[in-house]
Amino acid sequence: MAVFIKYTRWFAVLLCTVAYLKPNLAQAQYTSNGAGLPRIVNYHDGAYQLPDGTWQMGQLYLETSGQLRVRPLESKATTVYQPGQVSAFVLKSDTFGTVRNVNMSYRRIPAAFALQLYRYGQYTAFKLDHRYIGEGDHTFGSNTVVPAGAMDLVLQPIIGDAVRVPTARGAFTRTMLTLIGDCPELAAQITKGKLGRQHMRQIVQTYARWQQANLQPATK
Repeated sequence: MAVFIKYTRWFAVLLCTVAYLKPNLAQAQYTSNGAGLPRIVNYHDGAYQLPDGTWQMGQLYLETSGQLRVRPLESKATTVYQPGQVSAFVLKSDTFGTVRNVNMSYRRIPAAFALQLYRYGQYTAFKLDHRYIGEGDHTFGSNTVVPAGAMDLVLQPIIGDAVRVPTARGAFTRTMLTLIGDCPELAAQITKGKLGRQHMRQIVQTYARWQQANLQPATK
């Protein structure tokens, strides 16, 4: 009798676990991990913008390779987009865009999807997550290792290449003076160390206001 009660309880727990997991598994799809072994891809409802400006609804999944996997709502067929083939996409509550030609010192990244943080004037700030550009812990040089989960702050101008915002003070000052040094107020504060990387939103916002007041064209 005790054995029967024990297995009855075990079966009840199993049923509850399956009931809890069922809604999540409904969004999943099994694919190959490249070694012939199956893995689960968990899609989430979202939207993506094609280069012609139109937006489409679908179920989206951002691969660690940096590709966007899209499954239309009315179909089970899957389309894989490279950065640039999709102008932007919304996944959960986050908006992603494409940064172009980012110089990471160890290599140049032609294009990558990145999380959009804010936009003022000609510059859009992104958070570039190295987990989604196919790097992980790979070594690209004899002494260069990209840590898992490494992230970079990147500024993408309307025209031209994206710029990685350095963390070192000297490199930050040189980079910022190249980008926004034509604004006397910002140039002075950055040179004196009154504005640093932690003030990037304020810097970009101030520069956008200064450009608008001085009718500076977006040519960088």
